[in-house]
Amino acid sequence: MEPTLPTTDAELYLAPDHRHLRAVRAGTLILVEEGLIELEGPPRSLGEQMLRPRRQIEAGCGHVLDEDGWIGLSSARGARLRLVTDRTSGVNSVEVLMARMRCLRTLENRLLAAVAAALRVRLERQESPGGPAP
Repeated sequence: MEPTLPTTDAELYLAPDHRHLRAVRAGTLILVEEGLIELEGPPRSLGEQMLRPRRQIEAGCGHVLDEDGWIGLSSARGARLRLVTDRTSGVNSVEVLMARMRCLRTLENRLLAAVAAALRVRLERQESPGGPAP
């Protein structure tokens, strides 16, 4: 029986020393937001042996899976990551990722502007505690 492969993005938190198994599609992008994960890729045969390629992915880095299959994700200290499925056939995964990063950057800039404005108001209040000077 073939597994039903997900078609939506997923945000995951890996608890320390736990392992998460998941069926994924080829082209899925794994983005690690916090921590360090160990990825066991879909099994591959080498002669008569079945091997599971392994790699470590640290915070701020990502990896695109080459083929469909089951993967294993684990982290010694816990990690937060995002699985971005490739729903846009014919479009480069890097382009999709860059569009998402531009959107996040815009939101981050808006938040920073709001914080800066609040700090300015707070500083002005501290400089003139009795109100405006005559």
